[in-house]
Amino acid sequence: MGMDMGMREWHEVMKDRCKEILMSHGYSVNGTDGVRMFREYNREKFALGMVDLVGMKGGKIEIVVEIEEDDTPKSILGDVSVVEMSNLCLIRTGSDSKMVPLEGAILFIITQLVEEERAKRQSQSMAMMLRDTYSLSNLSDFIITNEAEFEEELKEVELYMV
Repeated sequence: MGMDMGMREWHEVMKDRCKEILMSHGYSVNGTDGVRMFREYNREKFALGMVDLVGMKGGKIEIVVEIEEDDTPKSILGDVSVVEMSNLCLIRTGSDSKMVPLEGAILFIITQLVEEERAKRQSQSMAMMLRDTYSLSNLSDFIITNEAEFEEELKEVELYMV
């Protein structure tokens, strides 16, 4: 229980930190209670899961952030799959909420477990393996990183965004 509470606290601290970083880069940020992801299919909307934050510019979702306590291939692939399959997000603005298309966003998976060099290399290799195996059509990319490098990775990504 103690470990679990520590993870929950880490998750909240991380979420606040990521929100600050995104806002400092000019994104409007949604996700105080998480952001629900949907797939519209045959005129029905299926709720696929939640992510922690989305960063928007000009009414378009550009960045999706999932803070992941567990960096196993199954967890990472699950995060990538849910966001990749989603084509709508429920965005809340004040008391209002609306469905916003999700297309071409970059998913950041932030984990505390990629602090040490060996874990970082393994995490980067896993990301490459997933990219080679799983062709992305909705996401433009996903990046597995940690809090210390999130802002640097975001700056690098922004250089290539149009």
